[in-house]
Amino acid sequence: MTPQNVGISVLGGIAAAAIGAVVVRGGLGGLVFAHLAPLPLLIVALGFGVVHGATAALAATLILSLALHPVIGMGYALLVAGPAWLGAYVASGAPRNGRDFITGNVSSSACLAAAGVLAGVVILWLIVATVSFGSLEEALNPIRARAFLILDGMLRDKELPESANPTELSGVIARSVPAFLAGYGLLIHIANIWLGGSIARASGLLTRQWPDIAMDYRLPRSVAGLFLSGVVLTLFGGTSGAIGLVLVATMGMLLMLQGLAVVHVWVRGSKSSALVLSVLYFMLGFLGWPIVPLAVLGGADTIFNYRDRKPAAAPDQPQKTAESD
Repeated sequence: MTPQNVGISVLGGIAAAAIGAVVVRGGLGGLVFAHLAPLPLLIVALGFGVVHGATAALAATLILSLALHPVIGMGYALLVAGPAWLGAYVASGAPRNGRDFITGNVSSSACLAAAGVLAGVVILWLIVATVSFGSLEEALNPIRARAFLILDGMLRDKELPESANPTELSGVIARSVPAFLAGYGLLIHIANIWLGGSIARASGLLTRQWPDIAMDYRLPRSVAGLFLSGVVLTLFGGTSGAIGLVLVATMGMLLMLQGLAVVHVWVRGSKSSALVLSVLYFMLGFLGWPIVPLAVLGGADTIFNYRDRKPAAAPDQPQKTAESD
């Protein structure tokens, strides 16, 4: 708790608040900075300690609440600061009273912690919105109206087939928006946890040993159970279906990463590993559909532990691939 570290925590909070203010303004700049919103908090938390990370998160929330609006500050705390700090806390081993409560599977536990906060916040919003407006459809009407105008314009410009029904499509889009925000927001947080840890590691500030992520990332089987429960809930309408979509999006994203970890381990040591991974990441970024088979593979790995069946690599291979992963 040196003055220098406290000052860095406050400056980190100011930087995070500045990024949050740009995001709130919208536009292309806001969209770009939205992907980096958690990063200052994570750098402080992983590089200087979770207490300093909490200080930065509280400072950013307070600044946004006073400078813009308390509702914006609350949204930032729930969707950005909360998941980021908890992810960093778990990634640091969940330290308390001088000991770490999490010593294994730190990478997957950190991602699961961020996912739990985001999914919980979005599901809570769905329930509160349903109670406040009388139905979820009423709460989502502004989103549906905006989507209808866009789709109707595309239909008039012949950018959609004539058989497309803007009314039905806008309803589907509106119901999918909360799940999309939860799933994509989780992806942003996970990427920033890795990036924040990488920056702290490169700066020599990371006190924990960097894990072999491809082997360390192991989710509990309950994640696959939550994913399947979400699939079942999507068969129902209204709030239950929307909650199911949130569970599918968040738990599916976690399982996809586990499937990706399996692929990383299985191509280790092969001459074509760089090509295979490059093609896979390209398809993930530009096509998206590989998320589904990777999530299935990840779910199966929670039961069958495919990575433990991989033959041992050459003596000099694990360290090299651990650094690259």
